Amino acid sequence: MSVRTVITRLLPGGGSKVVVECRNCGTSVSPGTEECPDCGENEFVRYEIPE
Repeated sequence: MSVRTVITRLLPGGGSKVVVECRNCGTSVSPGTEECPDCGENEFVRYEIPE
């Protein structure tokens, strides 16, 4: 099962949800974050999940 499928099932419907995670440690961060607060990495992945 994909990450997208799992997250889609957990979120309520209506619109879309943006999830941004650190590529190094997987910590969820706010869009626009420049440095991960947990590991200091600056590469992020962005998922847009339809609700």
